[in-house]
This record gives sequence, structure tokens and C-alpha cells, in this order.
Amino acid sequence: MTELRPPKRRNLPRARRPAPRRLPAFALLPLRAALLFSGGVALSLSAPGAWAQSDADTSRPTTDSALPPVSVKARRDPATDAVVISAGALGARKQVDTPFSTNVKTSEDAKDLMAQSANDLFRYDPSVAVVGENATAENSAFSVRGMQIDMLNGVKVDGQSFPSWDTDLPLEPFEQVQLLKGLSGFMYGFGAPGGIVNYVLKRPTDTPYRSVSLGYQSAGVFSEKLDVGGRFGKDDRFGYRFNLVNENGNTAEANGHLRRQVASVALDFHVTPDLTWSLDAFYAKRKTNGTLFGMWFGEGVNIPDASSITHDLTQPQNWYKTEMASVGTGLDYRFTPNWHGSLKYRFAKENRYNHDSRLNIINNAGDYTNTLFAALTRYFYSNVDAMVEGKFHTGSIGHNVVVGAGYQTQVSEYDNSTGWNDGFNLGSGNLYRSTLLTNDEVNIAQNLYRQSLITQSAIYASDTVQLTSRLSALLGLRYTQFRQTVYNTDTTVSAGYSAHPVTPTIAVMFKTDPYSTLYASYVESLQAGGSASNTNVNFPQSYGPLKSKQYEVGYKTDHRTWGGSLALFRVDQGYEYTNTQNAFVQSGTKRYTGVDASGWLQVADDWRVLGGVMMLNAKGVDIDDALVDGKRVFATPRLVATGRVEYNPKYLRQLTLAFGGKYTGNMAVDAANTKFIPAYTTFDLSGKYETRIAGKDVTFRAGINNLFNRQYWTTAYGVYALPGATRTAVASATLQF
Repeated sequence: MTELRPPKRRNLPRARRPAPRRLPAFALLPLRAALLFSGGVALSLSAPGAWAQSDADTSRPTTDSALPPVSVKARRDPATDAVVISAGALGARKQVDTPFSTNVKTSEDAKDLMAQSANDLFRYDPSVAVVGENATAENSAFSVRGMQIDMLNGVKVDGQSFPSWDTDLPLEPFEQVQLLKGLSGFMYGFGAPGGIVNYVLKRPTDTPYRSVSLGYQSAGVFSEKLDVGGRFGKDDRFGYRFNLVNENGNTAEANGHLRRQVASVALDFHVTPDLTWSLDAFYAKRKTNGTLFGMWFGEGVNIPDASSITHDLTQPQNWYKTEMASVGTGLDYRFTPNWHGSLKYRFAKENRYNHDSRLNIINNAGDYTNTLFAALTRYFYSNVDAMVEGKFHTGSIGHNVVVGAGYQTQVSEYDNSTGWNDGFNLGSGNLYRSTLLTNDEVNIAQNLYRQSLITQSAIYASDTVQLTSRLSALLGLRYTQFRQTVYNTDTTVSAGYSAHPVTPTIAVMFKTDPYSTLYASYVESLQAGGSASNTNVNFPQSYGPLKSKQYEVGYKTDHRTWGGSLALFRVDQGYEYTNTQNAFVQSGTKRYTGVDASGWLQVADDWRVLGGVMMLNAKGVDIDDALVDGKRVFATPRLVATGRVEYNPKYLRQLTLAFGGKYTGNMAVDAANTKFIPAYTTFDLSGKYETRIAGKDVTFRAGINNLFNRQYWTTAYGVYALPGATRTAVASATLQF
């Protein structure tokens, strides 16, 4: 389902622009009850009078990393205000031209939401539920329709795999973050069915762009950011884009401290009018003090009210750090106005440093033992992809064809030290009072060994067939050679798995009018089997690939003053879980069935209201374990509802105020449903003011997340629960010159 947000003009970098007079779209909030409208906004529709999805646009195809075409007119035209997304093996398409559910957030959205992670970007999407906060846990993480994003294969940079195991990609180097909900087997290859999060890098701007931002986050985190871009040389053939970020200070969490640095560069060279070479690199480092690995509640131990426990549970030795670096390059060549090809390569590396604790709560009095895990793990990814995309006709039938091939390797290195396998005992404490614990023996030994090697070779082809001006069909196939080898600590092979699947995608799309699409789709996908973690009794046992199937029927419509979308879906996925004996096992099927709906309405010239709801039934079927068969899948809410209200007074267009919230239903913590975390609602308040100072554009933003300081639990992985983030004030000022 396409995410619901009102159409708006997007602030792409420019040298100068007149005093702002527009209505931006950003954080507004829930009306928890009845949502105004069912459905989701497709911000990219075919031009008025041109029904055909593929024939309406005969311009040069847009690559994964290209900025989407935009309109800077006050009066919106859906044909020119289209948001283009990367759809993997489908190439670049307008959102409405894909029979899948999508949600696209731009860098301007990230600024307006004052977002630090993808959690913040998609907080008002009803299909998204938070399963981890980087303020209290190792990283931010979310599920989509109850299915968590695959940390090894579910995150992409410009459409290519990127290691993101328990880490947060910085948002500053990226122009868009695109969420493709559900299965992606044909489009991206192996991956869990939660969806794909594709980060699209900022690229050189056609006109000079320079901005400086200063930010603040309670209780004392200050940030400085620089973003510059432009072109130079004969005929402006050389382009550049640079981003620098520094952030440091004490957070609102107990014992919390954040330090973050980011640097990125993107270059391109127009070798000829039809051939472009690009090169990019970025580096990011984040260290957070005061984080927990997880909280495990023993058998018969109840999860207490989140507001009753102390939030001073971390120790001075608790911290978590990630470092990531990536280099990419590519060639894009336009053969004819309707045909183009691309060849690209990306290398990426992640270092992950654990120095945080697992609390094992042993009784209902809140007593726990504290085990600190100290280790380094590393991930190395290499991707090479080639693709050709074009359009042609056979008689009256139009075709949009994509053919491509790809190869990637993924190497994981684990620590074989005591700090990772057994951890260090810090002592005992209680959930209702703070206790200082320490152990002088804690250290990261960095005794690394190659834990696994995954290789994937794939070829794929798709054809979007335009049968009539309204009716089209999508046919796609991907053949993958998948190989996973798991190693023992002495470098001998522990296990090896291979698969050679053909994953199809079939869809039918019907334009009910120029601005509305009815679709039905079927997708298959495979994902790499999981492995027992160091906290399971059968560590490091690994399993073979899991198969998933998805059925979806949806409707998207987008008009000048209202819009909506509705998606009905069912996903069957192989089940992996931790059983009551604390063993990680693979058995049966997880079945997700639900409704994902959103809508927006311009109720007056200066008021907009938006809302969304997801109703989900997720349960295990055909499972050998009677304690799990038929039970609700862990970490899946039955109901999520969002709403937001935005006020942009016509007497002061520079000002926008927003208020909104999100309701998340209760969730099972474990596969056997012996423990649940309760439902919760959070609210947010924000404001934005745009003005000119000394002839320069200046934007002030401020907001409060979790306005009423709601104390709540999050849960993930079928084992752990963790406290959510506390109330946080944020503010920033951006000067564009």
C-alpha cells in the first residue's frame, strides 16, 4: 500500500528561492478512532488523459540513484509531481506503476520529522511497528505488517545489498529512503518477507547548493551538519555532493551519551551526453552509552508495568558502537530515448562492537543477573549488477522490459572469545532500583573467525505488458544460485546449504481513472535460514533457506484534495523461533493476513488530516510444537492506528504546526505466547518556520517526541523485551546559502 501523505512541493536544492509559501508535509498525528479514509496516496500517477502506465512517459529512464522529477508549481499536477522509486529488477518506476505497497520519504521529510533513523521516518505508517529503539537498545528496528526487516538482505543502498546488522544507517547522505512492503524475491533476490528499505544517495545538484544546520536534542546532544553540491567544468560535466555530520552529547536516557560522525561524497562525470560515470563513498561511526542487549524474563516471571521500573538499569561499562564504510561506482548509458543500461559495483563493510548487557529477570520481585557481552563482529559485502531497461510495441501491445544479472558475496566474521560466547558476569540487581555493577575483566578480545560465506548469482527478466490503455500485466522471473557455508571456529565447515530457486512475480493492474489504480499481485521469495545465537542452548546451529508466498489486492487513488489506498494481503513464511527450552528451531509456517489502509483529506485551505490503520492476524500453523501451533506470532500487533493533523495558517504560510500520534496493540514476547507487552499510544508535537535572514533562506524546526512521556515496552526476536524511548525535545536551524 502506498503511504498516505498529501501531495506537496519538495524543496530540492537551489541557489535561491523566494520566501516560502507552501504547505510542507511532516509529522502530524493520530486520530485513533475512525480513520477518515481507507486507502493510500499514490503520489505518482499517469498524466491526465494518458491512461497507459508505461506509454505516458517516454523520457530517459531514471536510475536507482536519480532524483525524482518534481513540480515547483503551486498548483499540483499529478503527472509532474511523481515520486519515482527503485523497484530492483523492475527498474525505476512511478509508485502507482508498481503493484506493491510502498512508502517513500525524502531528505526534506527527514528534516521536518527531525528523524535520526528509519524508525522516525516511518513512524506514521500504520503497517510499521517499532521493535527496537537506539536510545535504549543497540539499534532502531521495525517490523512491517508484523515481519521484521531482514538485517542481512533487507537493507539496500542504491538498490544493492548493504550490511546493517543491529545498526542504523545515517540519514544525512541520502536523498530518499524507500520502503517496499512485503516479499521482494523477484526484485531483489533472497530476503525475509518484511520488505526492503532502500537508501538512495544524494547526488550532485544541477545548481549550486550549500546548507549548514545546527541541532539540539535533550538532554544535551548538539549537532553540526554541512551539505554542499553543484557542478563545474565545461558544460557542467563534473558534479559533486558532500555531506559532513558531527553529533555529540548526553541523551535523555539514564547514563545515555551519543557520539556520531558521518562523511559522504558523491561525484559524477558526463563522459558524453548519453554516458554518465558515478563514484560515491561514505563513512559513518556511532557510539551510544547506556544501552542494553536485551531483557529476558524467565519462566513464570511476569513483565511489569513499564512505568513502575527504574530506567537507570545500564552500567558505566555498557555501550554499543558501529562503524560502516562503503564505496560504489557505476556507468549509465542511454542507447536510445527508450532504452538504457547500467553497470554498478558496491563494496561495504560494517564493524559492530558489543559492550552491553543482557538482564535475566529471575522472579516477580524484579531480581536479575547482569551478563555483559563484549565482542567485535564484522560484515563484508560486494555487489555487481548489470541491467538493461527499455520500451517497445508489438502491434497495439506495449512492453516495458527489464533484463539483468547480479552477483554478490556476504562474509560474516564472529568473535570466538569469552566475551561473546559466555559474556562477563557483572552481578545482580533489581528492576525497581538502580545498582552499580562492574567487572574489571571485561574486554573485547577481537578473536575473529569467518563464521559464514554467502554467495548469490542471479539472472532476471520482467515485462510489463500494456494490454489496453487501462489494463496492464506484469510478468517477472528471477533465477538465483544461492550458496551459504557456515564455518567452525577452527575454519572447518560446519554446514553448507545451496538452493537454485526460480521466484516469480505476477500482477495485473487496472486504471479505474487517470489517478487511480486497482491491482492484484502474487510474489514468491526465499530467505537464508537463521542460526542459533550465543544465547541459545543450540548455538551455533544453522538452518536451510525458508520459502515465502504473498498474495495482495490493492487500490490506490490520489486527487487534488483527498486520496487513499487500501491493501488486503496474506503472507505465508517458514517459521523460526526460540522454543521453551531456549533452543532456536525451524518448524511450520507463519501466516500473516491483514488489511493495510490509509487516507488524507484537505478539510480547509490551512488544515489537513491524515490517518491510517492496520489490522493483522498472524499465527503459526502446521508446527510440530503444540505450545506454538495456532498461537499468535511473536512481536505482531493485531492493530496499529496512526493519525496526524497539520495546520498551516493562510495568514502566515511560513509556519506549520503538527500534532499526531500512534497506537500500537499488544504483542506476544515469545512464540508460545506465555508473555505479552501491553498496547501503548505515543503523541508528538512539532513546528516549522521558514523565513529569510540577510537575504538567505533559514528554516527553524522544533518538536517533542513522546509528548506525554509514555512508558512502554518493545519486543523482538521472540525472546526479549526492552523499554521504549522517553520524552525527547529536538530543535534545529538550517541556513541555505
